[in-house]
Order: sequence, then C-alpha cells, then structure tokens
Amino acid sequence: MFALCWVANTFWLSSPLHSIPRLMEKSMTIKQCAGCGQAFQPRPQTPDQTFCSAPTCQRARKRQWQRSKLQSDPDYRANQRQAQRDWQSRHPDYWRNYRDSHPQYAERRRNRQQSGPFSNAVGAKMDVWIPPISLPPGMYKIAPVRGCGVSGSDSLVVQITAVCLDCPCKKDVCKERTC
Repeated sequence: MFALCWVANTFWLSSPLHSIPRLMEKSMTIKQCAGCGQAFQPRPQTPDQTFCSAPTCQRARKRQWQRSKLQSDPDYRANQRQAQRDWQSRHPDYWRNYRDSHPQYAERRRNRQQSGPFSNAVGAKMDVWIPPISLPPGMYKIAPVRGCGVSGSDSLVVQITAVCLDCPCKKDVCKERTC
C-alpha cells in the first residue's frame, strides 16, 4: 500500500497536470477587450488574447482578421472574389427579390444615391464626353490646366494640344512606336 501511494505521488509531481495551478496563476491577468472595452480574463491556452468571448466581440475579431487577410494575401482575396461570383451566379435574382420584399431598403438606397458623393446633383454626366468638335486621329499632348475656377474636387481640366509629327524632338514620345 505504501509503495502504491509513493508511486502515485511521484507520478503526480512529475506529470504536466501538476503544473495546472502554475498555469492558472499566470492566466489570472485581466485584460481589456479590444472590441467592447470590458475587462476579461484571457484563456490560459491563448495568453495573447485581445478580444473577450462575447459573440459581438468575436465577430469584430473575425472581421478584423478578414480585413487584414484581404489586404495581405492575394490568394485569399482571389478566392473570396471567386466565391462571391459563384454565389451570385447561383442566386442571380437575390437583390431584385430583396428590394421587392424590403421596400424601405430600396427607398433608403435610392435617397442615398441621389444625395451621395457620386450623385448627379450638379447635372453633369460623369461617363459621357461629347467633344465640341471632332478631333482628327493623331498624337496629342494632354496637360492639366491650373486655376480655371472649376469647383468640383473630382474634376480635372486639361488642355489638348496637337503634337507635330514631323518634329524630331517629338519622335520619342511613344516608346512603342517604331518609325
């Protein structure tokens, strides 16, 4: 009986389970959650834990991980893009059905588009350019014009000037040109 107790105590002192109280002492530190700001006790298995176990904080942690992964990993970004395209091809009428069943969403989007930064509130068409005169084919130099009084921050006013093709100094303008 004495030998059995001695063997059991020897096993207890040498086993990793004996170090559990020491691990618990180390994990008794209190941290502040990066998601909600509340104090929490990190799990002993993850001493560098920065988010508490609340579901909203875990969603925030996952969003932060995905955002950094999308920025740093081109393969992950391509896989995510392909997965979205595959889902959209399997559900082509999803957004049309959603807008039909949620009219308040459609109205809110419509109002936001009409008053947002990409709205057509000033009456200018952003994707159409009709030249006042048709320009003949040729080589042109485009240079920005400064101080012309256009108030739009997304506008660029340029001056288009014809380039003389016979000038020897202009021959090297286009590197792919072989004359």
